[in-house]
Amino acid sequence: MLIAEFASSPLRIADHETADAPAAADLAKFSAPLDSTLTAELEGAEWHLGIAAEEIIVAALGLAIARTIGEGVVLVDVAGHSGPIPLSCTSAGLATATEMLGAVHRSLSTGAAALKVAAQPAAEIAFSYEGTALAHHHALELRAHRPDALVQLDWWYDTRSFDAYTVEELAEQLPLALIELTSEASPQPNTPMAVGH
Repeated sequence: MLIAEFASSPLRIADHETADAPAAADLAKFSAPLDSTLTAELEGAEWHLGIAAEEIIVAALGLAIARTIGEGVVLVDVAGHSGPIPLSCTSAGLATATEMLGAVHRSLSTGAAALKVAAQPAAEIAFSYEGTALAHHHALELRAHRPDALVQLDWWYDTRSFDAYTVEELAEQLPLALIELTSEASPQPNTPMAVGH
């Protein structure tokens, strides 16, 4: 299984250490909407792969982090789900697109991969889709929503923790990761598309 039980320290992704969570004044936003081609790719992948858009974006985030910051496991608070999930940030050479999407799908659909560690560290990253509210501020928040025909990706980051160029590189890598995952992955087991093949 791509994501095993969380046994070691998570990958730290911030450029700088901070002692406390950011206040609203510490946060900056970098917007990076998907163009019409990528929005259509995401919609088509939802149908073909049998998984939700939020799961595809979270998996792409893991690949983008691996390419920008390094490989490892990060904790991600996903709005609407209890407890952080471990997200494997692995290059495509070490795990297939189907494995990456499958791991995220299992974590978010069943909650089986949610961490239950007494001294579990706080997640540095949060993700929300379609305006789902986040409980509190994180060092990095990716908020996806669709105000019109295009999917909007807003990267909110703690300016004390991240240099702007790191966030810009993540925002640049995520669409590339999205294309790679959606073009190479196979439908997930036990979905209508997988059963029909």
